[in-house]
Amino acid sequence: MPIFDQGYQHWNGTLSGHAWRWWTISRRGLQAQRGALALIISAMAVIPALGLTVTLVFWGLFEQKAEVIQPLVQWLRLPQELSAGPKAFRVPVWTVAYSSFFVVELVFAMLLVLLVGPRLISQDLRFNAVPLYLSRPVRRFDYFMGKFGVIGLCLARVTVAPAILAYILGVAFSFDLSVIKDTWRLLAGSIAYGVLIMLSAGLLMLALSSLSRNSRSVAALWLGLWFVGGVMGQILYAVQMEHAEHEYYRALTRAQGGQFRLRNFDPARQPEPTEELKQAKAKFQEAMQNNWGRMVSLTGNLDRVGDELLGTKDAWLKLASIGRGHIDPEVEMAPMLGPQYPWYWSAGVLAGLMGLSLWILSLRVKSLDRLK
Repeated sequence: MPIFDQGYQHWNGTLSGHAWRWWTISRRGLQAQRGALALIISAMAVIPALGLTVTLVFWGLFEQKAEVIQPLVQWLRLPQELSAGPKAFRVPVWTVAYSSFFVVELVFAMLLVLLVGPRLISQDLRFNAVPLYLSRPVRRFDYFMGKFGVIGLCLARVTVAPAILAYILGVAFSFDLSVIKDTWRLLAGSIAYGVLIMLSAGLLMLALSSLSRNSRSVAALWLGLWFVGGVMGQILYAVQMEHAEHEYYRALTRAQGGQFRLRNFDPARQPEPTEELKQAKAKFQEAMQNNWGRMVSLTGNLDRVGDELLGTKDAWLKLASIGRGHIDPEVEMAPMLGPQYPWYWSAGVLAGLMGLSLWILSLRVKSLDRLK
């Protein structure tokens, strides 16, 4: 039998570096995430984005006193302070709109992680597919970046992208370039918050997915960390706040002669700052500052850091001071504000979770290229 020496054959294909090899894995992973449930959740996630966009567009037209929205303005019966000087409340209104958007969108983000994440690594472990990845010119870092890219892009699609698009439309309908100077920090904070959600949730899910070959077990573990942790955080928050809030309102009622009603408060009748009222307020503020209950929840920590990035507290307090002259807006807005412990406590918890996730992934790397 003759032997044919083929010799060297030049390859005419396009060479590429390592920088974008992870994208091939991410692109294939995104193509696989086309289930009906994932599409439904993605479609539902558009609703808060539309709400944010409509709010910013409405406020831009409201500042310009556009005729097209005057019937809606009359129907809403906005406070006189807003109608007289809407630009003074531009930043608080935009901030509250973005904060409310992220509160709702965070739920959809966690659901998307639940649908997309469990199978990313566990399925490769189950079918021994990892050696096939690593037998090609793909490093372990490229492999994990590709898997993380699937979660990151799904989350960016429902958090960062709508925030940027709504900002652009809000600026466009304001017809005033000064809005950029007033709100650019809000846009930067929104992008940073979206990136934080992607990093914390994405790395944690990848770590959980690398621990088991059963994707259902990974999904159950994620539900436990998310749902059970959130419920426990809410319970601890309610227990810590109930006594301090009750004590403050009781002292306030006594200071106003037993006639205090929060909703019918007369701003002309300011109560005397009695020693009992001062002590009750100090205890309430201490409970707000030291309320660590929601730190047991991933979403609770994300909410706390997000509020700091967006400046949610100051925005709510300024809007709460409109019209009714409340004695202390911080007390009435406590359910909206949530616990006000230092934001870096939550940042430390999130950093610890991300560090733990990276440590788990680094340990699992050592066994990913061996058939089992």
